[in-house]
Amino acid sequence: MALKEFIDSRAVDFTKSLVHTEEVKKIEKEVGVSFGEELIEYILKYGYLAYKHIEMYGVNSKQLLESDLVKQTKYLHKYFSKTMPYIALENVGDGCYAIISGKDEVYEYSSESDMATDTGLKLFDYILKRFEEVDNQE
Repeated sequence: MALKEFIDSRAVDFTKSLVHTEEVKKIEKEVGVSFGEELIEYILKYGYLAYKHIEMYGVNSKQLLESDLVKQTKYLHKYFSKTMPYIALENVGDGCYAIISGKDEVYEYSSESDMATDTGLKLFDYILKRFEEVDNQE
């Protein structure tokens, strides 16, 4: 199943206050990282995604540079220099974050060990996997 099918068939939350391409360029400049194609599509189409207790960071037109994706990325960059080439996607818990490369590759970063581990997944596949895990836990 593709992410779009999952979103269309479940109660997945996303914002109605979407941003435009110009704002995405401003956000890239603000965080100092170029976004991959999937991340740009994610921001333009959904803003953020949440399903049950899983919530991905995102951007909306009301908060723009104060959106959680921007704030969390800047936080990680400030305190954990290894995260500089990445964008924050999700707080997985216990000091662990899902972070995205400029090529849409998702890594799990542990602030405790200061290590990033490749999940082997691109952005949309990672989000789908996380959402499906929630359904499989029930």
